[in-house]
Amino acid sequence: MKEFLKNFKIPLILGSIALIVVIATVIIVTGGISSDAGLYITSASGSVSVTNSEKNENAVNGIFLEQGDVVTVGEGSSCSITYKSKKNSDDNCIILGENTQAVISDDLNGKNDGEIFIRNGTAICNFSQEDKAAILIRTADSTVTVKNSTAKISYYTNEFFSYTDIYTFMGNNTIQLYDSLGNTVNSPEIQIEKRWGRIVSEDMPSFESLNLEFDINELTAFDLKNLITIAKLKENFPYTVEELQAALDAKGEDPYATIPPISGDETLPADSSDTIQTAAPFTESTASPDTVTTLPGNVTTAPHVITPSATTAPPQTNKPQTTASSSSAPAPQTDSGSNDVQMHTVIIVIDGEETIQSVQHGKDAVKPADPVIEGMTFVGWSGSFENVTEDRTITAVFNEPIVPDTSYSPNDFHIVTVVIGDKTSTITVPDGQSANLPTSVEVEGYVFKGWDKDFTNITSDITITAILEPVNMHTVTFVVEDNSFQVKVAHGDMALPTYIPTVDSQGNRFTGWDKSLGNITSDTTITATFEDENYHNVTFIIDGQFYNIKVRHGERAEPPFQPSTSSAGAVFLFWDHSLDNITEDTVITALYG
Repeated sequence: MKEFLKNFKIPLILGSIALIVVIATVIIVTGGISSDAGLYITSASGSVSVTNSEKNENAVNGIFLEQGDVVTVGEGSSCSITYKSKKNSDDNCIILGENTQAVISDDLNGKNDGEIFIRNGTAICNFSQEDKAAILIRTADSTVTVKNSTAKISYYTNEFFSYTDIYTFMGNNTIQLYDSLGNTVNSPEIQIEKRWGRIVSEDMPSFESLNLEFDINELTAFDLKNLITIAKLKENFPYTVEELQAALDAKGEDPYATIPPISGDETLPADSSDTIQTAAPFTESTASPDTVTTLPGNVTTAPHVITPSATTAPPQTNKPQTTASSSSAPAPQTDSGSNDVQMHTVIIVIDGEETIQSVQHGKDAVKPADPVIEGMTFVGWSGSFENVTEDRTITAVFNEPIVPDTSYSPNDFHIVTVVIGDKTSTITVPDGQSANLPTSVEVEGYVFKGWDKDFTNITSDITITAILEPVNMHTVTFVVEDNSFQVKVAHGDMALPTYIPTVDSQGNRFTGWDKSLGNITSDTTITATFEDENYHNVTFIIDGQFYNIKVRHGERAEPPFQPSTSSAGAVFLFWDHSLDNITEDTVITALYG
């Protein structure tokens, strides 16, 4: 045996090295080291485009999406996006519905969770398989965590109102609300499997509904088709393929028929059910007005939207049944004279005594006079009395005087002067004791880095100053034709436009922005770019009426309708000008005989 090993020692060593090389090669080839992780378009149907400052292309299978890309899905179209990496399931994807615009907010490299900003439209997210890197769906008023769940998020808005609808089909969704400046306005809420919720926005977003049951017949054919596909892939999906197919068979030809139209003077009907489930009311923040909070995912602003004060209901034909609330918050009340007037309970607490007001949705509560209590100094109220859109408790806040420890003599106390930005205050501290200073300070435009002196052993009068490091913010001005709007962006972050056009006033298609939206390092102006195409005005004269349309150079002019007879009964013969190859402004008249 020893002789055998002696004779084959070198061949064995060389063979082992070769085997190691082969194994390493296999690992690399089969994805052991992933160099192509990220977000990809895996299917596109109809009109789907991908734009940014440097590219404008029709979406096709395999397109890699990067930070700053805008995916626009046209009418009657759809698009599927997959987050590929060795950590993720190939079955997990996001399906964008028609008239949807999504902004890739993060650098999605397959290692971390990332965010997609839905400006308008619908996203069906299937992340029910266990994933290491998932997607957060952001709208103007909320972020929905869809990891380990299947959910639909729809966001619709115009200048009058907006809402976010969330349908949780499988798993649970965590929902965080944001105001128009990106500040959080609630503790994250959980919506569970087979439930529906709605967020509406006025000055502050709030849950109109949460964790209500819904009938799958309320879903669109588009939703049902995708859920059928997901149900076939996922074991233990809470809906069977058969019941989803039955709901789909009952639909008409329009796959989006149950999505409500959004018009300037339209509001959704009020829910007349006896009980509306709501999320627990959040407590108004007592933070300083100097507080500044940035949006997650490097997004620094979100568009401000206005919604009607009337109670809204989901797009449905059969009202969802209410379920028992996991929150102890009372349900919103309605005025006895009208089911359309929503009322809220405001509890005012002064030194332990409670006063209750019933306030109409969107109106102001009656603010009492500043209370006076002997030996205490009134500081203010813990919440706002204005624009009541939920049940709330407002408490009078007092500063109680410091009662000196009689075991100390007056000489045993020291004055500590505390400086935070441009504000100064003083506190009295016993000799050798610690000053009671906060561990966190929030000043707009600054990051708190600590205190400039040790305050754990005060032995003399001392001034202690908060170390504040300025946050370098830049103004980004977006220009769309003759209109402009500004957003504030932290140094190095991405600028997210609050408005993305589709065409200009001449009908030219939006092609992107003239500068990159990422890595903003100075005040910047970013201008929308459009196709440089030539359009002509075509005026159709039909029975004395004028109809104006725009036609791209060299293309055919399509009449607004095909006439048959005139108002006098004459029969339409032909047009006095060719409809084809329009190369200049043209008048085309219908001739009768």
